[in-house]
Amino acid sequence: MPQEKRDRAGELTREDNGCIITARWHTDVGSHEITGPDEVVIRVADHAAPETRRRGVTSALLHRIGRQVDDMVAEFHDLPSVGAYQMMVRRYIEGRLADLAEVRGATAHGFESDLLAVFEDLAGRGHADPLGALAIATGRSRDALDQLLDVARQRGDRGGRSA
Repeated sequence: MPQEKRDRAGELTREDNGCIITARWHTDVGSHEITGPDEVVIRVADHAAPETRRRGVTSALLHRIGRQVDDMVAEFHDLPSVGAYQMMVRRYIEGRLADLAEVRGATAHGFESDLLAVFEDLAGRGHADPLGALAIATGRSRDALDQLLDVARQRGDRGGRSA
């Protein structure tokens, strides 16, 4: 189902248990950053089971559809399946941060250099959006991570400590 995406604007559609999910990207973000769609439309298909039609779009359905949206983001950005890819990257980041924290001891001082080490590692491996991956894995905003990475750079931390 991949579509031609010269300007990165486009639309992808999936069907899941009688619901049709359409994700649309309206504009080119102008970078290699992995972005979610600008719009997601969920509708009950005409041919859906009567029970699905009766219930409509429920919170349980929304949770399940999240996987479909993740897969569409992966397809749109020509990544491996996001379900597997994002989980692999997240586990790698969490494990790497835990290893680095163990090496330096469980003190707060040094966390910024650990983040910088992981950021540079991901960037060096060609990850399309290392800051975004760090944001997802750590639960911090991009802005907060930018500030922490700047602290590490200002201190002259280069790649943190190896584990």
